[in-house]
Amino acid sequence: MNKEDDFLLQLAKSIQAWLWVESDLYALYAMLMKGANSHLVSVTFNNIQSVDAKLQLLNSCFSLVFARDSEDLKEWKKLFRKIEKLNKKRNKIVHEPVSIFHSKGTQTISLGPSHMNAMALVKGQTTHKGGSVVSAEYDPREAKLLKDHKMDFKALASLERTFKDASSELRVFREKVSPIVTKITETSTQIDKRPKITETSTQIDKRQTIPHVALLAEHKKRDFE
Repeated sequence: MNKEDDFLLQLAKSIQAWLWVESDLYALYAMLMKGANSHLVSVTFNNIQSVDAKLQLLNSCFSLVFARDSEDLKEWKKLFRKIEKLNKKRNKIVHEPVSIFHSKGTQTISLGPSHMNAMALVKGQTTHKGGSVVSAEYDPREAKLLKDHKMDFKALASLERTFKDASSELRVFREKVSPIVTKITETSTQIDKRPKITETSTQIDKRQTIPHVALLAEHKKRDFE
């Protein structure tokens, strides 16, 4: 394979590594919903398109399950913030184009925002001769992408390892808190199953027939009169 193929393969491996992160987020949700129909749990979670929204859902659930000052909640909050930041990296490698430059016989391949992307200019990710880009003099060919917004082969490889590490951290956290979550959710289920005072069917039938008996007695009284 050539240099371009190597870069694109690494890009694909990095994206695939992120999918393990999302799978582990789902596993956490399934753990929290233990006892519910697995298909309904899956449909509920996977109908949420935004990773940020999925993270907020999990954050709300864990905030209800764990005590406010517990170490488990603190550990989750730390993971939550970490995955939030990594999701921005994921968005970058999924949505930004790969650029190939040739200069003096050297090929440079990187990933980053397009020079034609006005939002990149607004966010300060590109520079154009140090001046305003809203002018007749602006030429996108002269725009230079700031170095810290580029991702080369090594950066992508490093990101793949980071995604895999994050996936492992989520898995370890799930295995650690699973017994605790199970105990808490089972206790709440037992409370919900406490016997309630309800009318028996016989009592309901008697209550429903009283108006009919009274009405019949009234009619008979009128007949005798």
